[in-house]
Amino acid sequence: MIDESVWQELEAHQQIAGRSTRRLHPDSPHDIQVSVTHPALRRMLLVGTDAKTADTVRQEIHEMPVTHGLQLNLSSVSGNHYELQVMLTDDELTEVFTPLVVDIADVVVDAPTTETAAEAAVRRYVRWQQLLRSVLRDGLSRQARCGLFGELHFLLEYILPAVDQHTAVSSWTGPRQTNQDFQLPGVAVEIKATTARAPRTIQIASERQLDTADSTPLTLAHIVLDDRQSGSGRSLNILVDEIRARLTSPSASQRFEGLLVQAGYLPSQRDLYDHDRYTLRRSEFWAVGEGFPRIVEAELPPGVSNCTYTIDVSALTAYSVTAETLVDLIRGTDG
Repeated sequence: MIDESVWQELEAHQQIAGRSTRRLHPDSPHDIQVSVTHPALRRMLLVGTDAKTADTVRQEIHEMPVTHGLQLNLSSVSGNHYELQVMLTDDELTEVFTPLVVDIADVVVDAPTTETAAEAAVRRYVRWQQLLRSVLRDGLSRQARCGLFGELHFLLEYILPAVDQHTAVSSWTGPRQTNQDFQLPGVAVEIKATTARAPRTIQIASERQLDTADSTPLTLAHIVLDDRQSGSGRSLNILVDEIRARLTSPSASQRFEGLLVQAGYLPSQRDLYDHDRYTLRRSEFWAVGEGFPRIVEAELPPGVSNCTYTIDVSALTAYSVTAETLVDLIRGTDG
C-alpha cells in the first residue's frame, strides 16, 4: 500500500532537477512506479510500456477531456520505452491522488500483457475522471448518498462483526464498480438502499448484477431508510466515523479511506453530508438462485446487453433468508 510517508520520502533529499522514484509491486512483470519531480514536487504514477502499445492508446489519451488537477500523458523515454504518466497538478486533489494511484496500480499489476496493462490503466483513469466530474462541485447526489449509506450500514452491522477487519474492508468492492457491492469467499451481496416510503420495486443495473454464473452464493439486500433533514438518526458522516472507530488495523483503515474516496466521499466535502439523517426502517434479504426473477447474461439473445430492469418486491417472498443465515454465509459457516 502507498501512504503519505512514501510521497514525503520521495519529496526529500533531492538537490538537483529530476525525479525520485519507487517501484510498486516488484513481483509484477509490469514496470509500475510512483515518482516525484524536482524541484516542482509533482507526484506521479508511472506505467512503463512499449512503442506498439503507445500507438494503441495515444489517440484515446489525446481525445480525453481535461480534468482539473490531474493529467494523463504518454511520454517517450528512450528507444522502444514509453511511459504512461498520471500526474497530480493541483494540491486540491492530494487526498484523492493516493487512492487513485493504488487503484490504477491494482488493475495493472496482474494484466497478462503490456498492451492490456496500458489499456486497463487508461480505462481506470477515465473512470476517475468521471467520478471527479460528478462529485467535485456538489458532492454525491442524494441517491448516491443513500446508496453509500446502505453499503456502509451493511459493512458495519453485518460484515465487520463476522470476519476480521482486513477481510471485511476488502470485501467492500462496490466502489470499484464490481457486479456486486460485497464479495466474500462464501457469498456475494448486492445492496439496494432506498428512502421511498413504500418501495414496491428494486432497480437492477445490469444483466450481471444478479448473475450467479461463478456459483458463489448471491444475496440481494434491501435497506429501507427514513431520510430527514437535520432530524434524528445518523448522517453519512456519523456512520463513516463509527466504522473508522472500529478499524484498529492500520492497513484496514488505510484501505477503507481509499475506498471512501473511490465511492466519491471526499474529506474536503464532509460538510455536505451533515444534514441528511437516516433511520433504518427495515432490512430484507433474498437468496438469488434457481427461479429468482432476474435477467442474466447467458440468457440474452446475441446483440443484447447493458440491460436495466426492475423487480417487484412482492415476487420475492419465496426467496427470503434471515439475517442469521446471511451472517453464517459471511463467516463461511453455513454448513
